Amino acid sequence: MRFLKSEAGAIILWLTASLFAAALLTPHLYDAGKNLAKSADTKDYPAAIEDIAGSAGRAKIDRYFSRSLLISGLVLLPFLIRRVKRMPRDPSADVYDLRRSPWSRRFAHLASGLLIGSASLVALALVLEACGATVPQETDFSITKFFSKAFVPALGVGIIEELLFRGLLLGFWLRTCSVRTAWIGSSMMFSVAHFLSPPDGMIIADPRAWYAGFEILGGTLGHFATPLFFVTDFTTLTLIGLLLGWCRIRTFSLWLPIGLHAGLVLALKTIAMVRDMNIESPLPQWVIGNDLKSGLLPIAALGFCFACCTIIVRIFPAKSETSDTELSP
Repeated sequence: MRFLKSEAGAIILWLTASLFAAALLTPHLYDAGKNLAKSADTKDYPAAIEDIAGSAGRAKIDRYFSRSLLISGLVLLPFLIRRVKRMPRDPSADVYDLRRSPWSRRFAHLASGLLIGSASLVALALVLEACGATVPQETDFSITKFFSKAFVPALGVGIIEELLFRGLLLGFWLRTCSVRTAWIGSSMMFSVAHFLSPPDGMIIADPRAWYAGFEILGGTLGHFATPLFFVTDFTTLTLIGLLLGWCRIRTFSLWLPIGLHAGLVLALKTIAMVRDMNIESPLPQWVIGNDLKSGLLPIAALGFCFACCTIIVRIFPAKSETSDTELSP
């Protein structure tokens, strides 16, 4: 009971409730999306609605589960906020609040993050190509496709997820516990949230059945029973969360983590447009998994990111009200 009254317990309850609500919502959202797509075939809608209907028609049940989880988390977020606000507040928490900085520093952090995140994965892709671990795709690459499929989604993910995880959730934890606990706890929440994705190729017999979402949830939680997948993918996600959280705490802002997050996603999506993983790769799966997010080589790329970020933090330091920090490299 004591754990459930803590900030960690509150977030665990929020995540559990969000997963349960997402499982219930998934078949209804799926049904609504497919009906919208069917209706768009016979009726004239504005262009924006036509685009949404087209995406809804192409999307599979696992995509609807991901969207249901996002919706459920946002709907239940006010309850988490209310619960955390009632907890005792650490008087020293103000030291780590987000602060205003000159636009020159904001731009420097954002641009540096974009460059570091993109360069690290591009370097990784070049290493994999040299080792014969990837093969070229046959599809054509275009600037229009780059902006619509990579740049815009990367920027959106970087902004939204950093506002949620490093802005909101990490901010809550910093107000109720030590900076180290807040840093590690919020990073674990980030990795768990991204780890909870359905297995590739999962088939649901009746996506409109009320229990379809729970089938997806069961397959998703099954990831934790696969040692290799857990170690390679979950470790990488946790390290990404720790890196982004470290950037937020050391700079007292979200600009560097937004840039870094967006840069990683941008490179990941762009590389996926032009290269595929080689099923006959000479590298073992623990070195590089099924994509650029799992294995020892992606972890090494994150080490490069961290080294670069420590340099950026020193070149563009943020003024702090405290003389030391628990997260000094």
